[in-house]
Amino acid sequence: MADVPQHPHLRALGREVERTGRRVGELDTLVRQLAADLAGLTRHLDGSLPEPGEEQVALGGTGSGVRAWLLADDPQQSLEDLADLVGWLDRVYLAYPDAHLPTCWLWHPAVVEELWWLRCAHADAYHSETGSWLRAGDWHDRQRPNVVRRVRAAVNTCELSEHRPGYPGARASLGAPLTSAAALIAEWVAAGRPAPAPEPTEPQLAEAEQVHRQEMDRSRSRR
Repeated sequence: MADVPQHPHLRALGREVERTGRRVGELDTLVRQLAADLAGLTRHLDGSLPEPGEEQVALGGTGSGVRAWLLADDPQQSLEDLADLVGWLDRVYLAYPDAHLPTCWLWHPAVVEELWWLRCAHADAYHSETGSWLRAGDWHDRQRPNVVRRVRAAVNTCELSEHRPGYPGARASLGAPLTSAAALIAEWVAAGRPAPAPEPTEPQLAEAEQVHRQEMDRSRSRR
C-alpha cells in the first residue's frame, strides 16, 4: 500500500488537482475584484461617487467634472474656482522652487487656465478612487514642468505695471481673424474641395495685413 502514492498516474492526478486549486483561487480573486469594480461603477452612475478632485477640495463645489475656466459664464462659479485655485497655488504649486507666478498672472486668462488645468489634474492624480501613482508620477514628471514652462513663455517679462492704460499688457486680446470667410470656406469643404481654396478678396487681404501689423507690434513690445 505504501507504494500506491508513487504510481505515475496518481502523481500526475495530484499535480493536476493542485493546478486546478490554484486556478480556482485566482478565479475567486478575479471575481471579487470584478464585483468591487462593478460596485464602484454603480456608485458613480448613481451620482454617489465624488467627482475626481472632490475629496481633496470641492473644485468650486459643483462636482460638474471637467470645466474650462475660460468658458465660465457664471461670475460666482468663476470666483469660487479662483478662490480654490489660489489656495492650491499656495499649498502645492509655489512649493516647488522653479514655480513662476508673476504679479499680473490674474490679468492673463491663458495663464489662469493653465494653472486651473494643472490644479484639476493634480486632484485627479491623488484622488482616492481614480488616482494612481502612475498618474501622480506623470503630474510631477511631465504636467507640472510643462505648465511652468508655458507660464513663463506666456508672460515673459510682463508685470502688473504693464497692464496700465496705454501699456502693452492693457491691449485687448486679438480675436480670430478673417471670420467673415467662414461661410465661404465651410461651403467649399462641404462640397468636397472640388477646386483650390477660394481666392482671398482684397478686403480680406487688407484685414490680414492689419492683423500682421498688430502681431508685430505685440511681439516688439514683449522684447
